[in-house]
Amino acid sequence: MDPQKLQTLLKSCIASSKSLKHVKLLHQKTITHGHHNNLSLSKTLINLYFLNHSFKSARQVFDAIQNPSDVTLWNALLSSYTKNRLHREALDLFESLRCSHHSSPDNFTYPTVLKACGGLKDHLQGSKIHTHIVKSGFESDIVVGSSLVGMYAKCGLSKVAIFMFDEMPERDVACWNTVISCYYQDGKPREALETFDAMRGLGFVPDSMTYPTVFSACARVRALEKGREIHEELVKKGFEFDGFVSSSIVDMYGKCGCLEEARAVFERSTNKGVVSWNSIIGGYALNGDSKSCLELLLRMIEERVRPNTTTVSSLLVACSRKSNLRHGKLVHGLVLRMAIELDLFIGCSLIDLYFKCGNVEYAKHVFKGMPKESVTPWNVMVSGFVMVGRYFEALEIYNAMGEAQVRPDMITFTSALSACSQLAALEKGREIHQRVIEHRLESSEIVMGALLDMYAKCGAVDEARLVFDDLPVSDLVSWTSMIAAYGSHSRSREALEIFHEMRRSEVKPDGVTFLTLISVCSHAGLVDEGCHYFNLMKDEYMIEPRLEHYSCLIDLLGRAGRLDEAYNILQNNPNLGFDAELLWGMLSACSLHRNLELGEKVGELLIERDPDDPSVYIALSNMYASAGRWDDVGKLRVKIRKKGLKKKPGCSWVEVDKRIHQFFVEDKAHSDKEASDRFNINSQLEHLQAKYVGTGHADLNRFEWAVNIHRDSYASFVGHYPMLAYFAIAENESIGRERYNFMQSDVRWVLDGIEDLASGFEGVVEEVEVDEGFGEGEVVLVAMGGGFLVEELHLFQ
Repeated sequence: MDPQKLQTLLKSCIASSKSLKHVKLLHQKTITHGHHNNLSLSKTLINLYFLNHSFKSARQVFDAIQNPSDVTLWNALLSSYTKNRLHREALDLFESLRCSHHSSPDNFTYPTVLKACGGLKDHLQGSKIHTHIVKSGFESDIVVGSSLVGMYAKCGLSKVAIFMFDEMPERDVACWNTVISCYYQDGKPREALETFDAMRGLGFVPDSMTYPTVFSACARVRALEKGREIHEELVKKGFEFDGFVSSSIVDMYGKCGCLEEARAVFERSTNKGVVSWNSIIGGYALNGDSKSCLELLLRMIEERVRPNTTTVSSLLVACSRKSNLRHGKLVHGLVLRMAIELDLFIGCSLIDLYFKCGNVEYAKHVFKGMPKESVTPWNVMVSGFVMVGRYFEALEIYNAMGEAQVRPDMITFTSALSACSQLAALEKGREIHQRVIEHRLESSEIVMGALLDMYAKCGAVDEARLVFDDLPVSDLVSWTSMIAAYGSHSRSREALEIFHEMRRSEVKPDGVTFLTLISVCSHAGLVDEGCHYFNLMKDEYMIEPRLEHYSCLIDLLGRAGRLDEAYNILQNNPNLGFDAELLWGMLSACSLHRNLELGEKVGELLIERDPDDPSVYIALSNMYASAGRWDDVGKLRVKIRKKGLKKKPGCSWVEVDKRIHQFFVEDKAHSDKEASDRFNINSQLEHLQAKYVGTGHADLNRFEWAVNIHRDSYASFVGHYPMLAYFAIAENESIGRERYNFMQSDVRWVLDGIEDLASGFEGVVEEVEVDEGFGEGEVVLVAMGGGFLVEELHLFQ
């Protein structure tokens, strides 16, 4: 059989997609008739074997040729390797060609082998081949030069790629596209657009590979007019939009907030692929329109386009932005029903969605089913618990992460330190600080800023200052945190000095900084200084005061007793709208300075805003009690009962041996059985109650008694240092303060009883003194008549 007939048969295999078996039969015929050295037949056989993914057979065809001298045969096999992403095999073959005595690389060889280097991101091998190109004299070849630019770009060496481009004597559209892409991938979209303009200015005609990058650059810098101009120009020229160009235009309009234009381009597109659908869904997702996203998803499925992980990610973004739990569950169900791979990104997006929607149990369920080798899902869980205010669980996840031997990163430490800040868990924070040092993250501004915040909020101001002084860069946040740290621990002069240091270092303060300063002045009683900083903020730094600034200023004036000035600020700024926070600040000031007339006005405003807030009634009741208006106290207490209002139970916690114990008002149990058995507080309370009720002091038979350790006391006892205890007389409407006189012996007996209670714990109550006519000292006996009569006894270590 002659070679021409064999060639015809082989080409018919390509046209008719014959099976590998037919190809091997023809290969056998070729060898049988002695045509295995025929270059044309060998190239066709290699091509056929690659089409059937029989790569070893293709190489056998090549190896059977004795001393292949025609470089086109080498190039054919090299090209087939790179097209099938067998880049390492392509480089090995190139090395054989370079060492061959019968042939050498040409200007068609180098672009192919450079593509293999780019595919492997092997810039070292690419640099060696670059050297061979220079020695061979092919550097001036436009295709070879363009391939060099592309290779360096794919290896992540954008600067080298751009340098090579600048040195090229001649350029083609491909190398322009590569450089535009380099700028875009390197985070320089404006330079990408400038290069595009230069390309057109020199007469080069952009192609379908140019425009997707250009429209993406417009989207990144929100250059809507630029993108719209290019789009309109393409429409006028009758440019044929393929799927990628259309998708990039849709993406550009979507990211620029022009959803109507994005939708119009999308609807005009023919052969909508998954990329097109993802672009339009992504546009709606950025606006949090989960309803439109789901409608598009249903259309997508109806048109038999299968969603991928990018589709699901966009849908979850839309649900997260508006915290739409129902739609989020629908997307989650879709992932399960369509068996879409729950990759790391989708899993973490689901966890984040459920946390943002407040559904912690669902987030925990998703996390439970995820692989946990990566730090990312752990980080999402820790930060999620912090976001919803469940700081104890955040630290539990952090501890479990260590047990699972997953290496934490900056995000882990930042979130865990935030939890410690909120809980004032200083020892745990110090432990995390030690781990930060072990992981050599002291140079991270984010982590060190979180450490500074943690020490400041835990009261370790000197340690906070050490962290501050070691910061690689002291930014606005760290300066503000340090001011707050000093201010919140009554070191106001040092706080103000820090602010002056900040100004000297030319860091410009913002509204948060001034809010912190005014708050410091308020707590330190520095009224004139606080007013000065308020005016400095407005006049010198041109920062418009916000609601919180006015709230702090009112608190500053209120604490100093300048109530009329504070109230005038409220009345003269109608845009403040009698905000609840501002009114509460005024009410506290009125209570402090016993200005009942103004307090009643403010209280009425607060009740108008929220008639069901029990705190307002209780605050007014306390003011009436201080003024001796017991009838008004009784009326308010009756109103509270009729409305069925109750205060939310308070919670306290204490850190012992790096463990955090939490307690609620009227807590009857402790999660740690060993701690409960050890302290046995409830049984001690019952003993004290029985002992006290049986004494007959102050005609106690007329009252129903209840003895409770206050939540702070409970936490303090577990922490080995009793500080506060409360003794309460339960409800009795018929007795007012004037008709009930405590005897010194009664009070002393109560104190003795609580000392007995505390005697089982470390720490001894050495001195307890009572005010309100029973002695001098810091501790106050509080008696509220009408509805309740309460003794408040403060114990000091």
